[in-house]
Amino acid sequence: MIKIVRIYLTLGGSISAGVVFAVIETYKEFSFEAAHKVPPYSDVHGHSFRVCISMQGEADATYGWAANLYEVESRIDELQGELDHRYLNDIEGLEMPSLENLAKWVFDKLDGHIAGLESVHVSRGASGQSEGCIYRRANGANGG
Repeated sequence: MIKIVRIYLTLGGSISAGVVFAVIETYKEFSFEAAHKVPPYSDVHGHSFRVCISMQGEADATYGWAANLYEVESRIDELQGELDHRYLNDIEGLEMPSLENLAKWVFDKLDGHIAGLESVHVSRGASGQSEGCIYRRANGANGG
């Protein structure tokens, strides 16, 4: 996905030039199996969770990517190991593991370790019947 952002440079209060900067978004997905409960709405049950990590930035001059996935994979593998086949309520910071809290927890764990981290999308359920949420960096916030 390529986003086009138009920035107009002004001199003396008038528009003097239109400059277009292209930003590219690279993503990495992983999945994990885990159990959780969200009282009072549910007892202990399990899901197959899917997580999509998006990194945004200027395209690399050689490869065109916003993030080198080879550098990202080790951090994501470590995170996946913390979540896979676990009871999420027992993980520090996930005592109430709703989809929203899980997305924020993943984002916070990766923020500062992955340059250009833009968003974390967490979902569960079969394709076409899934539910999920996206935790996104606030506009204007710098990351990485």
